[in-house]
Amino acid sequence: MNGYSKIVKKIRPSIAVVLSVDSKNNVIEKGSGFIFAKKGILVTCNHVVSEEGSTSLIRFSDNEENILAKVVIRDEEHDLALLKFDDNKRPPLKEANIQIVEEGMHVIFSGYPLDLLSLTTHQGILSAIIKDATGNSIYLIDGTVNSGNSGCPLMTQQG
Repeated sequence: MNGYSKIVKKIRPSIAVVLSVDSKNNVIEKGSGFIFAKKGILVTCNHVVSEEGSTSLIRFSDNEENILAKVVIRDEEHDLALLKFDDNKRPPLKEANIQIVEEGMHVIFSGYPLDLLSLTTHQGILSAIIKDATGNSIYLIDGTVNSGNSGCPLMTQQG
């Protein structure tokens, strides 16, 4: 295995496509999400699930079945949402040691861009770390990010 093959194999079970569908099962939003902190909790962007009256479905690359997910927390200001779903087998991604995160480091991000239902991984660099008005860190990256990558995890080269 070369490059990031081992990392992609390791993180694949924890990253899902997120579909927001209307009452007629039409997809109205699509993005990515990842299991973080504990099993059964998926992090994504609020704008991926923000349509009122819609249903959130998630799907992992190793399973073609959609899983119903419930939005349990929304943060519109920071564009974050937490979804709860019924699956206690999939592992959460590990949190990076914040002490090693610095401008100029190589990063990878895996998600479901465009109309793809296959996981793709991209690389880039962490071009800047800035603080927002509330003091939270914002990480600016230089890399290929497409529609549908919203909500995907930003990771070190070690995953």
